[in-house]
Amino acid sequence: MYRRPLVIAVYEPRWFMTVKRILHSRGIPYSVFDDVDKTPFYSVVYTDFYYYVELIRPRRDVLTIYDPDNTCYGLERAILASMFKSCYNELIVGVDPGIKPYIVVLGDGELLEHGFLHSGGIEEYIERIGKCYPHVEMVVRVGGGSDGWRIILGLKNTGRYRVEVVDENETTPKDKHVDDPIFMNI
Repeated sequence: MYRRPLVIAVYEPRWFMTVKRILHSRGIPYSVFDDVDKTPFYSVVYTDFYYYVELIRPRRDVLTIYDPDNTCYGLERAILASMFKSCYNELIVGVDPGIKPYIVVLGDGELLEHGFLHSGGIEEYIERIGKCYPHVEMVVRVGGGSDGWRIILGLKNTGRYRVEVVDENETTPKDKHVDDPIFMNI
């Protein structure tokens, strides 16, 4: 996929490190702003500091995304702009419920984030996902086993997105036994 060059010009140090971590984890190429004349042609510049907006303003070929509040939504707008998009057509959130819930977020088939949910409720986390990623439609797919139905009912009551149940029957591997067919020819 062809992308416009993404340049980050983030002033706040903690947000700068967070932005770098997000871009690195998603494999998104970027460069750090150095000089307006060294900024690649037709690039997208993501910044939280108005000084950079004014500095880049004469460059008509550069799209500047100004995000003074350091939000995940502003960063995602810049990432989408680098892909010539304004939003994801379909945002899918997969939830594997249980003692340690696991979340997977896909935007138009691209992996956006994944991991175990260590703190907070799943409903609040999914609300954050909906606010972070610009989208047309959001679908939440929840495993029907273990704690899934409680989560499904909690999400269904919000009415903000489509909720689907995924059959988890026999998705967890069982203990291997010596009489299993895969061990018969050993």
